[in-house]
Amino acid sequence: MMGIVQAEPTDAAEAVEGATGLTRFLARRIGAARFSDLNAATLEQSRLGIADCMACALAGAHDASVHMLAGTFAQEQGDCALWGREGRAAPHAAALVNATAAHVHALDDTNESMRGHPSVVVWPAVAALGEKLGASGEDLLLAYCVGVETAAKLGRVVNDHHSRLGWHTTSTLGPIGAAAACATLLGLDEDRCAHALGIAASMAGGLRVNFASMTKALHAGWSAHNGVVAATLAAQGFTASQEALEGHEGFVALFCGADHADLDAARDAWGNPWELEAPGIVIKQYPTCSLQHALIDLVLEARAQRLLEGPGLRIECDISQRLDVVRTQGWPVRGASAKFSVEYGVATAALHGRQGIADFTDQAVEDAAVHSMAARISVRVGEQLTPGNGDAAALRVFRGDVLVHEARREKPLGHPSNPLPEAVFGRKFFSLSEPVLGARRAQDLRKALQGLPRDGARALAGLACPAR
Repeated sequence: MMGIVQAEPTDAAEAVEGATGLTRFLARRIGAARFSDLNAATLEQSRLGIADCMACALAGAHDASVHMLAGTFAQEQGDCALWGREGRAAPHAAALVNATAAHVHALDDTNESMRGHPSVVVWPAVAALGEKLGASGEDLLLAYCVGVETAAKLGRVVNDHHSRLGWHTTSTLGPIGAAAACATLLGLDEDRCAHALGIAASMAGGLRVNFASMTKALHAGWSAHNGVVAATLAAQGFTASQEALEGHEGFVALFCGADHADLDAARDAWGNPWELEAPGIVIKQYPTCSLQHALIDLVLEARAQRLLEGPGLRIECDISQRLDVVRTQGWPVRGASAKFSVEYGVATAALHGRQGIADFTDQAVEDAAVHSMAARISVRVGEQLTPGNGDAAALRVFRGDVLVHEARREKPLGHPSNPLPEAVFGRKFFSLSEPVLGARRAQDLRKALQGLPRDGARALAGLACPAR
């Protein structure tokens, strides 16, 4: 009898939730999220994603594009840190500058559900608003996890069609994830969470045509900025449609189309598992489009075996259809476009045995030796590669007409199925952060991030700025 009595309200609640639109469903889950919901695997990955994002931001802190943004927006009064820089700014402005800096070199993490970069839009928004609020370490981790979860689960709803239309998912899904994270920090109830999502949905945009320019990094910055603004406005009672995501002429209809969307994808798997646990985040080793990374791994391995030396060298590369759509055609004229050139990326790896930030400047693309190596490289879509796997790649090395090496890779090193060893990630973190912070301060920041939730937002912010 007791079992029957208990089952009735549960069934009723499930029926109500099943009839609830996507916007209200997400708002309910965001408003109800608690730190105790997060398992150990999710927390471990959250620390990794946060540390990676901050290191990337420090490396980009003094890029010309970030100088322009800081000069324009850091004049707004505020107390939030600009990572790796002097000066302070209002939360929305700090989120804008820090997120742009974190995306400048294209080294920040990705997520397969989102088909974009989750940490770069969520963490700068959380860190900036959290600093203003004096948020605890637990507050920060929960908000970050909720933000990534929201952006990635919405990605499951609209991808792959949404991405194929040419939208930059970091800039369309990103503001909504950042708004969810900030709503969590602010402790908004279900109604105000829904308003925050709706406001952010009207701020979504981002064209892939801008990938080979400064505006690509700005996409991440605006997403973080808009997430802070959306949640802050909602907290004050600013309203939006309660069906902003699924409604007529709403986000899903306009950015994907109802015929290509799966509205149940977010419901079926919210927090079960958390996106940070599965599929997880991909930690990038190279400052290029992530869809190239498995191929670059193969090239570097072949070079380490001294297979890319001698006369008559010829390299054939098979890539995915997804990479073929976004790659730079012809020789890149700027460092930004070189990040999407398969021929250029393979040539730098084959010639230098590395692929780093210095290989993707406007001056580097004029290197005659790289151009000469690229002339030995041919690229095609690999029909035999695993369908739907944008990372899949194959490499064939010839001496004249003789095949001397052949290899294939499904996922790059840094993918959750093939994670970076701690020592390798440590080298990435310190190589990006030490030139800006110095060795001692970079070590302190790394320890603080590894120790989350021990420290709160203000302590972390202090460590991310150069010592005075």
